[in-house]
Amino acid sequence: MKKTILNYLEELDEIAAYWIGRHFPRPSVALGEETNEQYCSWCGQTQEDVSFCTCGTREIAWSRVIRLGSYEPPLSTCVIRGKYSRWYEVLELIGRRLGRRVRGCVPPNAVVVPMPMPYLRWWFRGINHSAVLAKYVAQTARLQRSNPLLRKETPPQAGMSAGGRSRLKTSSILSLPWANLRGKPVVLVDDVLTTGRTLEVAAKALRSIGASTITVAVAAVTNFEERPKKVISASFPH
Repeated sequence: MKKTILNYLEELDEIAAYWIGRHFPRPSVALGEETNEQYCSWCGQTQEDVSFCTCGTREIAWSRVIRLGSYEPPLSTCVIRGKYSRWYEVLELIGRRLGRRVRGCVPPNAVVVPMPMPYLRWWFRGINHSAVLAKYVAQTARLQRSNPLLRKETPPQAGMSAGGRSRLKTSSILSLPWANLRGKPVVLVDDVLTTGRTLEVAAKALRSIGASTITVAVAAVTNFEERPKKVISASFPH
C-alpha cells in the first residue's frame, strides 16, 4: 500500500515537473523509506557483526554515533541537494528522522549543537544545512538547541582524501567567548561523517566550554572502503 502511494506521488511530481519545467520531487519520495542497517555505535561504520569493530584500536572523541544510513543514494543525493541546491524541505525531513532516533537515547537536558559553517560559505551557498538539520533534530527530540561554536574559513572537505581531511587544524573551530555548556550532554549534528576529523575538532571545542558527553548525530556515514564523497552532480534520475 505504501509503495503504491509513493508511485502515485511520483506520477504527480512528473506532471508538475512537465508544467513547471523543473524536476524537484517530494522529500519523502526522494528520500524513500528509512533503513535499519546495523552499525557500530561508536564509529558509525556499517557492520554486519556489531560485536566487533576495528575502531576499538582508535581513539574517538565522542561517546556514541547516531545515524540514518550509509552515504549512498538516495540519502547521499538528498544531502547534496539540500546543501548545494538549497532544498530546505528535504533537510527538514532528514532532521526530523534523525531526531526520532536521537529521542530517548540522550538525557533530557542534552543540548543540540550544529556543526558550525564559515560565514562566507554560508553566504555563498545561501543555506546553513547543519543548522537546519539541528533545528529539526532538536524539535523532534524535544531538546534545547544552542550555537556556541564558530568556524574559520577553510577549504571545503568534500572530495578531499583522508589525508587531506586529517590536516584540519584544531584552531579552525572555536567556541564563542560567552558560551557555557558546563555539565551538559551535547548532541553534535552534522550531515556526513567520513574520517571524523571535523567532528573531532568540534568536540574538542565543546569540551573546552564544559560539555560532559558528546553524542554525534549525522545523516550519513561514509564507510571506510568507499572513496571520498563526490559532489559533481546532485541531480535525480528521471
